[in-house]
Amino acid sequence: MRRNLPVQVRIDPLKSAHSPLESDHSAGQNGKLFLLLLLFLPCFFIHTNLDNDIWFLLTSGRYVLQSGIPHIEPFTLHQNMSFVMQQWLTAVTFWSVYAKLGAAGLIVLVFLVFVCIVAVTYKLAIFLSNGNFIAAFLATFLTAVLLTPWMTTRPLIFTLLILIIELYSLERYIASQKATWLIPLPFLSAFLVNLHAAMWLIQFVFLLPYFIDSFRFKVLSIEGQGYPKKTLLLTTVLMFATGFINPYGFDAMTYLFRSYGYTEIGFVNEMMPPNINELLGIIVFGTFFLVGCIYFLYRKGTSRLRYALLMLGTAVLALSSTRSFPLFVLCTFFSLAYFLRKITLPQNKIKSAKNALLLRTVLIVLVAIELGYVFYQKYTVIIESEVTPDVAHAVEYLKDHEDADGMVLYTSYDDGGYAEFLGFKPYLDPRAETFVKKNNHVADIMKEYCLLETGDVYYGEILDRYQFTHLIVSKYDILFVYLPYDSNYEKIYEDDTYAIYKKI
Repeated sequence: MRRNLPVQVRIDPLKSAHSPLESDHSAGQNGKLFLLLLLFLPCFFIHTNLDNDIWFLLTSGRYVLQSGIPHIEPFTLHQNMSFVMQQWLTAVTFWSVYAKLGAAGLIVLVFLVFVCIVAVTYKLAIFLSNGNFIAAFLATFLTAVLLTPWMTTRPLIFTLLILIIELYSLERYIASQKATWLIPLPFLSAFLVNLHAAMWLIQFVFLLPYFIDSFRFKVLSIEGQGYPKKTLLLTTVLMFATGFINPYGFDAMTYLFRSYGYTEIGFVNEMMPPNINELLGIIVFGTFFLVGCIYFLYRKGTSRLRYALLMLGTAVLALSSTRSFPLFVLCTFFSLAYFLRKITLPQNKIKSAKNALLLRTVLIVLVAIELGYVFYQKYTVIIESEVTPDVAHAVEYLKDHEDADGMVLYTSYDDGGYAEFLGFKPYLDPRAETFVKKNNHVADIMKEYCLLETGDVYYGEILDRYQFTHLIVSKYDILFVYLPYDSNYEKIYEDDTYAIYKKI
């Protein structure tokens, strides 16, 4: 592998000779401007329903603004559980937006963050491709399309934005060897540990390939580029130091170690490996196949050791759990711009400015129709009404018809967040790692719940242990099968998915 240091002379992408639409100068410019706008088209296809995690996040944000940062878990019926609100700043941000603008405001926030992610990705891609618009467009558009399913009301959106800015800063530093490009990284570290502490250590995982590539060496076809390390090392130390700027100190910084590796947390879908028989698994393995085809078919390109390490490392993470797939997308496709930096399209593919104009007109009409459909079918729902989960009717019935004083409420893993949002203290909610003993120092509640749902423990033992007065159960909950035959409980509510049982 030969060394190709990035060319430091910047080429304006609107004046590059590598345009796919350049039958004349004006047509080329207009075509590129249209394609630049097209890069942001996936931003309009984000989820317009609120992610299920939003309800405990909103509850958390509201609590922080009213009562301060908690160190004892305050939202469930369990007592004296140690607690790290590892997403506290995200929660406060979401609640502040929701309190003023409702669900529509949250969707707009996700949209704006996604636009920023796409914009920074494009800047990084056009930089690494030395202004090759084709390579930058392809890398950015694929990134945007594949990240779209993950653009929802979760802390991950802020994490991805911070990580792509980190990659951009590192690449600019390597090309210019100016330490000023590394100044943002300690500040980004401080933001990340407060926005999403469970992902704080990932930024150092991203840094590791850059350290390896900073050594100049060659072993067979593996070659290190070689560039100054001292400034990079100092920056890493500062990034670690600024990680302490959070309400929980070292506990937040090491939260990752207490969030993975538990069988009971593997019960959560996003923590499972991708399954080729499911849509998400098809996307993951399809992306692997696509990347392999690009690198196999275009053999003229060359890459860097750090890009290969980033791609392979995040591929392992993506294969271990689907929640890591966005990291693979982020690390793989920006470097594709460098690999394809010399690619060109034959100019005879578009024979005249008239044909180019016709092509753009057709594309614009199609995009306008599609965007019109999106706004009519999806965004009007958000603007006109609040979005609530399926369990909302059951929880609201309980709030309107039952006395909350003295209530001991059972909810399943998925349904507790909305109950908390309405002021109840349920048995469980979607914060899996919170209910692991290594985190809460009281009990392995998540393990207990998994044993209940798999039938490995008698359901009556759990019900007697907590003396539940009310139980909200869905048709997917094992209790939905048992409770109709339990004479100690009577059904007081039922809809298509949920039932409420009350202790007699």
